Amino acid sequence: MQELRILFPADGDCLNEYDGTVRDGTLRVTVKVASAGPVTVNGRPAVEAEGCRTAEVSLTPGQNQILAQTQRQSRQITVFWLQDSTGKYRLSSDDNIVFLWDIHRNRDKYTSIFDNPYLAMYRKAHELYGAKVHLNLFYELPHPCSYFGVRRGPFDLSMMTDRFREEWIANADWLKLNFHARSNEPACPYRDADYRQVYADGQAVQREIVRFAGRETLSEETTLHWGACTREGVRALRDLGIRTLAGYFWVRNNEPMVAYCYPPEQCEQINKRDFWYDADMQMRYGVIDDVMNLHTLPENLALLDQLYAQKTRAGFLELMIHEEFFYEDYLIHIPDYEQIVLSCCRWAAGKGYRGAFLNEAR
Repeated sequence: MQELRILFPADGDCLNEYDGTVRDGTLRVTVKVASAGPVTVNGRPAVEAEGCRTAEVSLTPGQNQILAQTQRQSRQITVFWLQDSTGKYRLSSDDNIVFLWDIHRNRDKYTSIFDNPYLAMYRKAHELYGAKVHLNLFYELPHPCSYFGVRRGPFDLSMMTDRFREEWIANADWLKLNFHARSNEPACPYRDADYRQVYADGQAVQREIVRFAGRETLSEETTLHWGACTREGVRALRDLGIRTLAGYFWVRNNEPMVAYCYPPEQCEQINKRDFWYDADMQMRYGVIDDVMNLHTLPENLALLDQLYAQKTRAGFLELMIHEEFFYEDYLIHIPDYEQIVLSCCRWAAGKGYRGAFLNEAR
C-alpha cells in the first residue's frame, strides 16, 4: 500500500498571495497529495492531476490545518497564511559591537548616535529608502582583536554609555537591537551549548540593550552567531522573548549552514520560502536572501533580480551584512560597503518593497 503523503504545502509552511488566489478574504491554494486511491482533503475529494491528486483548500489568515484522508490513512499538517507579508524588506547586520565602542569612546564629543559613521549609513538607508534596520550584537570586544589593525577594546556592553538612551528610543520604530553572541570567537559557540549557556549570554546582551537603549529598542527577532545551536538553545531563545530567527538554511556538502538545529532535508524545504514555522519549538524562521558582503555590487543586484522572479522567496526580502567589513583596518575590508548597502536598499524600494521587521510579516 502506497503511503499517503501531502506533497504541497509542507508542514510549517508560511504561504503568501503568490501561492494561490486571494478571494473573499481567503487564500485558495491547490494541495497536492500522493495516494494510491481516492483521498479527501479537508473533506473535499481530490482529483488526479500531474501524477498526483489535488484539491483546492481555502486558508484563513494565520494558522490553518490541512487534513488528507483515505479509508485507511490520514495525514494532517499545520500551515500559515501570512496575509500581510509581501512587498516588505528588512536590512540586518551581524557581528555588531565596534560601533558601540566608538559611540561610548566619543560620548563627550558626539551629540547624537548618528555621529557614528556606521549608524549614519543606516539612517541614510532609512531616510532615503524606508529601510528598517536590525543589528545583532556581541556582548564583548576583547583585546587583542586579531582581525583589526587598529586597537579597539577591551569593551563590553556593560560599559556602554546610556547618555543617548532617549535618542535610541526615539528611533526604535526603524532601528532595533538584539542578541547575537557573547563574542566573535570561538566559531559556532552554541553548536553544542546547553539551555543555560544560550540563555545566560542572551540575557546579558538584552539586559544592557534595555539599559542603554530602552526596552523599545529590544526586538523579538535575531540571527544567532553562525546560526548553529541545539534544540535546547532554540528553547532558550524563545524564553528570552525571541519569536523569529533568521538563517541561511543552505546545504553544502550535505552540511547545513546557518540552520540552527535542522537537518539537510529540512533545510532544503525551509529555503524554498520566506518563512517557516516549527510548531513544536514555537519558533518562526526567516530565510536570509542576500548576504551582501559575499558579493560585489553588480553581483548583489544580479542576485536580487534573480530572487525577484521567485515569488515564493521574494515576498519578504531579507538583506544582511556583517559589521566588520565596514572598517578600513579590517583584514578583508569592503571599500564600497556603504554603496552596496544603499544600492540594495534602493533596488528594494524601486521594486515597491517597504521597510519592515520580521515580526511584521503576519
